[in-house]
Amino acid sequence: MKNTKRRMAGAALAILISMILAVPVQASWQRKWTIGYEKNTNGPEKEIQGTNGWYFMYSEDVNTGGNFEASKAKECIWTDTGSCRMWYDYNEMWMPEPYAVQDYDCLASSCWWRMDGNGIMDPNVKEGAVSSVIAWEAPEDGTYSIHSDYSAGSMPFDWTGKDYDEGDGLTLMLCTDTDTVDHAFCGVMPDTGKKVVDHMPSGSLKGEVELRKGDKIYIVADPGENGGSDIATVKMEITQEEGKSIRTFWKIVLGAGIAVCFLIIVLTVFLILKSRRTESDLDEDDDDE
Repeated sequence: MKNTKRRMAGAALAILISMILAVPVQASWQRKWTIGYEKNTNGPEKEIQGTNGWYFMYSEDVNTGGNFEASKAKECIWTDTGSCRMWYDYNEMWMPEPYAVQDYDCLASSCWWRMDGNGIMDPNVKEGAVSSVIAWEAPEDGTYSIHSDYSAGSMPFDWTGKDYDEGDGLTLMLCTDTDTVDHAFCGVMPDTGKKVVDHMPSGSLKGEVELRKGDKIYIVADPGENGGSDIATVKMEITQEEGKSIRTFWKIVLGAGIAVCFLIIVLTVFLILKSRRTESDLDEDDDDE
């Protein structure tokens, strides 16, 4: 009988432990947001500014030498108006409002602007160039790490017999509302006679920042003095390393752990007491006989 009760207690303990281990932690203590991937985690949605904190913007400040004034950034509009989109086979895309007016002729001004809403940010404009900006807004106070892989630079090309050899490289910047966290200058590629080259300048921007709720992180593509053939593609991952949500998660885990331990103790004590009562009853039966 004693062995049976011990086996029952052991089995109950094993079941409870297996239930704890079966809970999918999946790095739940970290919150992530990505852009530029085929499948994003808490990524943006087309047509809507601010989904999961993502914004698509532009700035009329160019050739800033790696500095960015966030207060001058303006939101793009999602539109099917303007000739820029036609050259990339887009029906709609994010565009600065000046490029989206009905009579704006992208071809006449050598405007090849492109912003698809998932990491492509080409400030490719010869006349009236602006910086391309992707912004993300922090949902709460906390520590956030950012890693962004990129390929970018000026890419001279020939299209329908006309040379588009303008461009003096572009500067990519990772910024907050007040500081430049990281930046890189991406130079001019050799003219291959094609609109696509195999090996664009590439690298990564990264940093860790303290943000208050509502503060923003920015990826900025600055075309410099001449944006005639500037292109950029980024993949960015933002991870919350510390904050209220993470502390809440660990409190829940700790509370659940304490509750499970308490349940194990209660169950073990119950089985032991029950085992002793059964043994006592058996002893009394033996005495009666």
